[in-house]
Amino acid sequence: MATFLPWEIIVDILCRLPVKDLLRYRSVSKSWCSLIDGHDFIKLHLNHSLKTNSDVGVVFGGRNDLCWLDLDDLNSAERLPHPIDIGTGIDVVGGCNGLLALMNSNGDMAVWNPSTRRYISLPISDHFASFPFHVFQVLITGFGHDPITDDHKVLLMINFSGIIVDSFHCEAKVYSLKAKTWKRLDHFPNHIVYHRENGVLFANALHWLVNLKSQPSSSIFVFDLVTEDYREVALPDYKGAKTCWVKLVNIGGSFCVAVLPNQDSEIKNSDRVEVLVMKEYGVKESWTKLFSVVSSKVTGPFSYMIPVAYLKGGDQVLLDQDGEKLRLFDMKRRRVKNTTVGSGFPIICDTLVSVRSLVGVDGDADGGSAWKKAGKNNNVKEKKQSVKKR
Repeated sequence: MATFLPWEIIVDILCRLPVKDLLRYRSVSKSWCSLIDGHDFIKLHLNHSLKTNSDVGVVFGGRNDLCWLDLDDLNSAERLPHPIDIGTGIDVVGGCNGLLALMNSNGDMAVWNPSTRRYISLPISDHFASFPFHVFQVLITGFGHDPITDDHKVLLMINFSGIIVDSFHCEAKVYSLKAKTWKRLDHFPNHIVYHRENGVLFANALHWLVNLKSQPSSSIFVFDLVTEDYREVALPDYKGAKTCWVKLVNIGGSFCVAVLPNQDSEIKNSDRVEVLVMKEYGVKESWTKLFSVVSSKVTGPFSYMIPVAYLKGGDQVLLDQDGEKLRLFDMKRRRVKNTTVGSGFPIICDTLVSVRSLVGVDGDADGGSAWKKAGKNNNVKEKKQSVKKR
């Protein structure tokens, strides 16, 4: 194919384009297809999107639906046809580099790129083979990236309770997309009371709010995806608060907590939410108040208000109110704007910021291998450990 532009300029132009355009441009020529499928270009495009905050959106949904809301167009939501059976509900247990880790109520799991529609099913049978006649409960989940080995990992902690014989067992496992295997994590702390929630990804580590069995206070439990070690990070002190509700969040690359102090335990309402940022990671004294959202005529009473993401420019924050509606907070005027975000949404439930990317799900060094495997047969059978399109 004849071209009048140097190859370096073509690459620079293409890395700035949305994923949906790049998927079409694969058919321009063999050289373009090879470029767009290549590991180096996929990394270049991802890094550019993360640096410029482009092609970024929010994944949210109820128990049966998943939707994508582009942060550049808050009035249109795109439904995402996820690749695993619903069962009695579907959860996004984590997201990283454009990949989403999904789980249904039966414990079926998949890692999925909604932009390319490729996914890989995770084997779960080995979790239960050693514990017949047991019921299971997933305590904590997490998904993230190890930049040293360039590997994406899924973490699960599962409780097994005997049905016939009274027995109890708990174990934690991590799945490597590169190795395509689950590995049991020995010596996972058992002196901690884990709350059922997804890990918040920050600084190549997963974070959960936990309670120590020997103490009534809460702290942050951290699992390092690189070293696979554990540590604890202290929460800020809430002076004057008898009771409070706390949520860990990553806002625009900053590690934060959303706190509802003095929440009414009976009606589960609060008059405000305070957002604090940890300016120096791991240092308790560096917790600093970022902003507060106060109940008003616009918001009405709320049970919780979680900051989700900054919009471009950083002068507005997208808020999730009670898992039912999305609102905008004006950072300059320090108030919730009297505007409607989106229309016709399903129940919001959980929200997760994600970026559209070309990152593969099979863990191979060549990012384009997912395309090659799926392209061999237009009717790819749904076999575990094989890359599929949905």
